[in-house]
Amino acid sequence: MAAKISLPMMDEKRPIRSRGRRRHRPFLILTLIAIVFCAFYNLGSVSSYAALFVQESSRSHSSFDIAHKHASITQELVPLEAHIMSKCPDAKDCLKEMVLPAMMRVYDKVNFTLSYIGTPTENDGVDCKHGPGECMGNIIELCAHHLYPDPKIYLGFTMCLTRDYKLIPQRELVEDCALEHAIDFEKLNECAAKDDGAFGIAMLRGSVQRTADVLRRAARSD
Repeated sequence: MAAKISLPMMDEKRPIRSRGRRRHRPFLILTLIAIVFCAFYNLGSVSSYAALFVQESSRSHSSFDIAHKHASITQELVPLEAHIMSKCPDAKDCLKEMVLPAMMRVYDKVNFTLSYIGTPTENDGVDCKHGPGECMGNIIELCAHHLYPDPKIYLGFTMCLTRDYKLIPQRELVEDCALEHAIDFEKLNECAAKDDGAFGIAMLRGSVQRTADVLRRAARSD
């Protein structure tokens, strides 16, 4: 049974609300999406973090040339997206066997997004399949992405947590993985607890809605 999240961070338990939403963006290039749905995969669309993979242009270029070149590179990136649940037993193997090998080979050619699976609720909350602890784990991982947008950092941190998914979101595990991947734990904690947890829930709700939108588009294309 799904459980409704009402946590601001790792210690306190208070209801929180948000109005996070994501806007769908059309694109004109090949779209590749890997949906990790506890061993279920689909191909679909979407991308929003292409700027992370654009290399810095030469300083000798004018600002117009730099912007034009960046736009050109962005259009050439292939969207790659994984949709997971932080406490899903199969997420560990999916990330290790599918996502990581792909990223190691095509890191500079893709626009990678990690999104989460859940159910938005009418009171601006989120239901998570594996309980409130999973929602908290999702928020912690989203905060890592928010603070450290380089996939080499936040994806590594996420995989570290997933290795011991049963312990998510215990503080000791989060601190160990943060240390291993050079993430400031205090900043991570502040992000998850910001605005009494509303900031984290907003990110989670937007991510969950993104996954739902992708699944709907995939169903319509069948």
